[in-house]
Parts: sequence; C-alpha cells; structure tokens
Amino acid sequence: MGQTEIQILIFVTTIIVLILAITLIVFFFYFQQKKTAYLLKQRETQLLFDEEITKSKLEIQEQALQNISWEIHDNVGQLLSVAKMQLNMVQLTLPIEQQEKIRETGEIIGKSLQELRGLAKSLNPDTIKNKGLIESITHEIERYNRLNFIKSNFVISGETYSLTNEKEIILFRILQEFFNNTLKHGKAKILKVDLVYQPSFLEIFIEDNGVGFDVLDTDSQKGIGLLNMKSRTNLIGATFNLNSKVNEGTKLYIKCPKEKES
Repeated sequence: MGQTEIQILIFVTTIIVLILAITLIVFFFYFQQKKTAYLLKQRETQLLFDEEITKSKLEIQEQALQNISWEIHDNVGQLLSVAKMQLNMVQLTLPIEQQEKIRETGEIIGKSLQELRGLAKSLNPDTIKNKGLIESITHEIERYNRLNFIKSNFVISGETYSLTNEKEIILFRILQEFFNNTLKHGKAKILKVDLVYQPSFLEIFIEDNGVGFDVLDTDSQKGIGLLNMKSRTNLIGATFNLNSKVNEGTKLYIKCPKEKES
C-alpha cells in the first residue's frame, strides 16, 4: 500500500470518526433536551395537580365555614333570640328589684347574639365577596377592639381598588389565620395591620408584639397554619414572607399583584 493510499485511508477513517462523534454529540444533546422537556412537563403536571388539590381543599374549607356560619346565624342565633324574648316576658312578672338583674342578663344575651352574628358574617365567603377586603378586615379589627381581646390598629394607604373575589377571600383567610395565632398563641397586646395600595400590587404588613414562635417548627399547630398560609398565597401568585422570633413578636408581609386592566 502506497503512501498516498495510507493518507487517504487515514483521512477517510478520521472523517468517519468525526461523523460518529458528531452524531453521538447530537444524539446526546437531543436526548438531554427530551429528558429536560419531559422533566419540565412532569414538574408542570405535578404543580397543576398540587394546585388543584389546594383549590379543592380551600373549596371544602370554605363550604365548611359557610355551613358553620349558617348554623351560628340561623340555629344558635335563633335560640338566643328566643331566650331573650322569654327573659323579657319573665321580667314583667318579677318584682322591681329582680327585674334589673333579668334586664342585665338580657343585655348580655343581646350582646352575645350580636357578636355571634358578626362572627357568622366573617366566616361566610359570600359576606366577604359582598363587603370586600377592606370592610371585612375593618369588621374583624373593630370586633377585637370592642371585645377588648387586643388593641388593634388598621391603616390604609394609597388609592384603593378591588381584587378578584378569589384573591380577596384568600387574603382575608390568611389574615384571619394570622389573627387567630396572635390571639390564641401570641399573647400579644398590640396588633397592627397596614394595607398599602400600589398602582400594580397590594402590600399587606401585619405585626404583633406577642411571644413569637419558631417558624421552622412545622410539627406545631402554628407550623401547620403557616403552611396553610403559604399554600393560599402561592395559589394567587402572591409573595409571602413571615418572620417570627421567640419573645420578639411576629411580622407578616404579603405582596399581591393587581389584575391587569383589559
């Protein structure tokens, strides 16, 4: 075999090896793209599934709260109304000195009835839809102050606007969860709520001066509540940031985008 033939053989062999190498590289990148696309699709499917599960849970919770609201307003409220009417009837048959005690008891029942109906309204999602976020929060804050549970302050800044019913209900439920933790676990004396309406998003700042808690303790009831708040926030595409330290109180920040005007 001559020198020329050897060079041709080497050249052809080199070409074949390069073609094979390029083919392998192209196949590898093609496989990686397919794999990446599959993983992204799988992740997207999982996210959609998780979102549907969260929506279903929220729908079940809202229905349960609506049922409780109806029970409080219709059944318990009705029983208290009847009890108050009977007391008024009994009051007329008693001596003057005993009528004052019955009157005071009737006033207590009346106040209890008023508070129960207020609680029923705050649980009913239809009420939140009709009232809107600001009025719903105002109602809760006024109720806390009226009952001397805690000294609460509510401030609104910027030019207000309405979000979708879904967003406003979810935001209100998140705030209720925070309020519940503050009242039940926080032992706080002061609660501050600020709504700042920016042109393209709503900012919510909440803080208390309570005992605080470990946000990493997901085994506690507060940890479960924190996970619920995060899930609800993710569902409406909002930003959620909660900071709490033992004996230093708790702060919550939410940034919820405003719907684009069509």
